[in-house]
Amino acid sequence: MFFRRKWTLIILAFIGLILGICLGIMLPKVYKSNTTILVQEGKSDNPLFSNIAIATTITQRTQEIRETILGWDSLVKLIKRLNLDQHVKSSLEFEDLVLKLRKDITIDLREANIIDLSYVSDDPLKAQAVVQNVTDIFIERNVTIQNKETSDAIKFIEEQLHVYLGKIKSAEIADLKDKLNTLLIDSTEEHPMVKELRAQINQKMEELKKANLQYSEDAKLSSDSTNPMIDQIQKTLDSIGGNKTAADTAKDEASGDAKDLYKVVLLDKLDSVMARDVNVNETIYDTLLQRLETAKITQRLQSSQEGTKYTIIDPPRAPLAPIAPNVPLVIVIGLFLGIAAGGALILMSELLDRSFLDVQEASAFLGVPLLGVISKINTVESLCEVKEKNKWTLFWMLSAGIFTVAFIIMIRQLIKH
Repeated sequence: MFFRRKWTLIILAFIGLILGICLGIMLPKVYKSNTTILVQEGKSDNPLFSNIAIATTITQRTQEIRETILGWDSLVKLIKRLNLDQHVKSSLEFEDLVLKLRKDITIDLREANIIDLSYVSDDPLKAQAVVQNVTDIFIERNVTIQNKETSDAIKFIEEQLHVYLGKIKSAEIADLKDKLNTLLIDSTEEHPMVKELRAQINQKMEELKKANLQYSEDAKLSSDSTNPMIDQIQKTLDSIGGNKTAADTAKDEASGDAKDLYKVVLLDKLDSVMARDVNVNETIYDTLLQRLETAKITQRLQSSQEGTKYTIIDPPRAPLAPIAPNVPLVIVIGLFLGIAAGGALILMSELLDRSFLDVQEASAFLGVPLLGVISKINTVESLCEVKEKNKWTLFWMLSAGIFTVAFIIMIRQLIKH
């Protein structure tokens, strides 16, 4: 059956092959460029640097950075930097471009400190440029955020040092006022000690003004109520400085911003500490000084070789071959579908064929006796005609196939340019 209808199978298989080649040529080529970044957190064997962690870790920052890079403003910046909107004619097309970039850019955290960045495009040079710029933005923003966190901590601690220096000076003035009030019980304004105390108070007030410090009025607290507050201050400062427990870390992540918690605790819990309690204020002041020095050491550590390092293990390159389509696979699938279609057509033709295959079938169908059968007589000329016909059939098939492929290649080049 297949031998008798072999040309049906050959022609359809050839058509499937040509269609597979044409489809492989016409399908848009997709190129992928990627890079791998190794992030090494700052390490040091120096015991002075132990437990110093003002800034957040890369694991904590990666989720934020991923959302930031894929955010609208970052993608618009990327588009403007690479001039990707030169063919955009409307706001809708620009929005589609941003959404396509967001879809095609991939940021994966392979391990705790290895990050993969990749981008797919129909232009290999564009793919490389996008990955390179996304990598630069990623590193720049990580360094910026890390340095900003440390700078914010230093700035806030310096502000609090200024406040508590004022409270210490205010406590000294309050102490002098207490002595003055006690002395005025049985003395007049002309008493030498009264005059001396008033002169000291005026001098202290002038020092407050020159140092731009704020005078704090008395707030009467007992030592029993002050001590738990000092413990809370110490605990909060430790959590902000980096000595966090797992529970503290979870709490900070849930609240969203550790620095806000730091400020709320200090402002709500510490503003009521009495200005006249010199020991309490000096304890807080000394603790803040320690934290300030820790923050400055961290800042210097980050800018030194001991700080966080970003090493590009696999730099972005212009891909030489597309990742899609897989042209050989498309051609094989086309050939397979052509053979399948040819086989199906042969089977259908056999089912619909009502011609007689042999003498017995003709005799049974007609119901009359047959006198004899004359076989087809093949002469040399007839065989030559068949061969010539087959040759021309193959010639026209190949010619049509080559012409079709050449035409598709020409169309592809026109579309590309």
